Amino acid sequence: MSEKQRSTGNSAVHSYCSSCGAAYGEGISGWPRTCPACDTVAYRNPLPVAVALQPVYDTKGTALVVITRTIAPARGGTALPGGYIDDREDWRQAVVRELREETGIDAAARDVRLADAMSSPDGHLLLFGLLPERSVESLPRSSATDETEGWHLLRRPTELAFPLHTLAVRAWFEGRYL
Repeated sequence: MSEKQRSTGNSAVHSYCSSCGAAYGEGISGWPRTCPACDTVAYRNPLPVAVALQPVYDTKGTALVVITRTIAPARGGTALPGGYIDDREDWRQAVVRELREETGIDAAARDVRLADAMSSPDGHLLLFGLLPERSVESLPRSSATDETEGWHLLRRPTELAFPLHTLAVRAWFEGRYL
């Protein structure tokens, strides 16, 4: 319990920001929630992360959709589309939601299959969802989102902003996720 909770006698679970200790206040409920004092976004279950592997083909061959991040962590880095799984959200729904939020690309949760599950040294569990290959012509134009500069195609394995993304991309290009 924080000092602020002890001093006010309020020990309601999840009523205070874990970063600065400020009360969320009335009207802030549900997940994720943003602290009105420090703008930290809190998730009810921040450990599972859903990551999209979206293969795309064109006249140059087959590639993967990647994004350039405009938010921390790894601002300016290249990564696969992905993010935290929301409270009570199916991981496949999270894969397609994150793909849509970060790229504008729509997909169906029923088409996602588990390609890999990896744990990072800091304790995050990443679930890599593989989507069916699509033509580049079927995708919306790349444009900036709240979290990205837009999407582009990765045509060969390379070092990405997150080590586990790098491993998954390498595995995909090596044909291990067929």
